[in-house]
Amino acid sequence: MLTTATNRALALPEIVFEILACLEAQAELCPQQIQASLRACSLVSRTWFFDANVFLYRAPYIRHGRGSETKVNTLVRTLTTTNRGLYVRSLSRCKLELWELFPSLDKLFEPCPRLSSISLCFRSGEKGHLMEPFETEAFRTLDTTIAQGMAHIQELDLTSVSINSVDKDDTTYADAALNCISACTRLHKLVTTRADWSNIRTISKHLTDLSISFLAPPDLKTSVALAPSLVNLTSLHLHHAPQAIPAHDFSRVLAQYCRSLTKLDICPESINPQSLETLVLHNQGLVSIYLRNCPDIYTAAVLKHPPQNLEFFDMGTVDSQLILMALALCPKLTSTGKSSPRDNNTVEFWQSFLEKARQIQELHVERWSDFHSKDLFFNTVLPKLGPQLVRIWFGWRDLLGCDELEQVLTSCDRLQVLRAPVKGNGQNLVRCFKVVATRSRLREVRLFGDNVKFCDDDKRRMQRFLPVLCSFST
Repeated sequence: MLTTATNRALALPEIVFEILACLEAQAELCPQQIQASLRACSLVSRTWFFDANVFLYRAPYIRHGRGSETKVNTLVRTLTTTNRGLYVRSLSRCKLELWELFPSLDKLFEPCPRLSSISLCFRSGEKGHLMEPFETEAFRTLDTTIAQGMAHIQELDLTSVSINSVDKDDTTYADAALNCISACTRLHKLVTTRADWSNIRTISKHLTDLSISFLAPPDLKTSVALAPSLVNLTSLHLHHAPQAIPAHDFSRVLAQYCRSLTKLDICPESINPQSLETLVLHNQGLVSIYLRNCPDIYTAAVLKHPPQNLEFFDMGTVDSQLILMALALCPKLTSTGKSSPRDNNTVEFWQSFLEKARQIQELHVERWSDFHSKDLFFNTVLPKLGPQLVRIWFGWRDLLGCDELEQVLTSCDRLQVLRAPVKGNGQNLVRCFKVVATRSRLREVRLFGDNVKFCDDDKRRMQRFLPVLCSFST
């Protein structure tokens, strides 16, 4: 009777929809696995077929690799067939690590009027396996269908990663990228690397999220012309490509115009300390600041006008007193990211840190030496911070044994997210989680390591008593 009731429940569209929605919610963490699972779900029954296809075609993900060109052609062909037309109209996101799709975008936009997010990533594969050259002429002009479709795009990813950048024409890539950006008049989020904005003329006035790695930033005059279109930014990631021109003029103008930032991620090549101080002063609503490889003067610039709502502040390797000052001046700081003391990395410093870290809920452990010693971390830091930690990340340099993993789990009663490198037998690792199964709040576990015997049966055993997304990679 129980089996019959279960089968009957799993045939109800409302329940099937909720199951598939939970599955889709995990797509950003492991898109390929989720796509495969949705494909399998579409083969269960007629009810599952109709609902699963909606999710399957809502956000297709095709990664560059062997057979990817065939998959792209199959996707475009499927979108234009009549029997799938009802499902693909729900498609709003499309992540394709292929520039080659661009000439076929007209075939993508026609059956998918709701398409609002697209990733046109140009990536190379493994070493020695560079991607085929894309059609340069397709980027010179946009036909009417593509232009109309791009005008509705709200999220655009123009990521470009290559092992050997000499094999690609930077000028052609820059023209193509600017062509895409100018066509997206309703753009809210833009992610682009190797960006050459020396000839940029216009950008969407609706932009709120900008993540950019400059190859050639705009000059001062062009930056002033673009600034009114960037006043609504809430998230800003300014990075710097190798051997690129510093973007200090662009960031200095942004510091004067931006007033709504909540997330900031910068490096010293993208902004100078004076502009950073002005930017923080004008954006006291900041909740996250990430300083990448920045000297101490950058941390000091932020702390001259510390945002009172700041929750995440990664200072990098800085003077120990700056870390203590940040804890004292930012009452809502819940994470110092990968911040570590350059000097005075002593027992006395960590005792002072623990006294001020009453609000810390997230901990990044890159290496044991960041905490003076491994013994100090397990005997002093973990017992004190463990009961209040919600998320903990361990770097890949120092592997956790089964006993150490169990100590982390038993010390952190509120832990929800765990990412750690491990060593040992898979069955022993499962036993560590079983110890805390009855009181665990874990919802995401990511384990990785070398030469660990962690088979599919071990994963299934773990998932029986832990309601978490568990993944393992070597």
